Amino acid sequence: MADFSANQGGTYTPAASAGGGAAVPNYAFSPGTGGGAGTAGAMGKVKYVSWGGRGLTSTGYRTRWARTTTDPTGAGTALTVATTNPTIPADPSTNLFAMDWNLLGGGGILVLPIGSEWTIVSSATAGTGYIVCQNVAGTDANSSTYGVQWQE
Repeated sequence: MADFSANQGGTYTPAASAGGGAAVPNYAFSPGTGGGAGTAGAMGKVKYVSWGGRGLTSTGYRTRWARTTTDPTGAGTALTVATTNPTIPADPSTNLFAMDWNLLGGGGILVLPIGSEWTIVSSATAGTGYIVCQNVAGTDANSSTYGVQWQE
């Protein structure tokens, strides 16, 4: 299995979506095509996730990594969501991990233990083949970044 990594940062502006629903995630991951729209039967493992800020003011953020209940539609590419965002249950439902942090130099990395990675298998069942990173609180203009390393 090959390892891949990517991040959303630089000129990226996240959107906060506290209520769940057809929320705007920072990225949606599904195995099979480099993390974009999944290939049925493809399996992937998320090995670590990261988050961080370089803001100039103290701003509280809450970022979560969760499973979806619907698939995005349209042409997905690595670490992006296509024309229709997936449905994400309200926080804390389906959370794999969530973290409250501060944009003023805050951040971290969660390295998942060997054998306990977040496993995803793409299938024809809607919503079962995606893991998303989503801000529950906090938005900015190009001051935060979100990363992931996966294996497929």
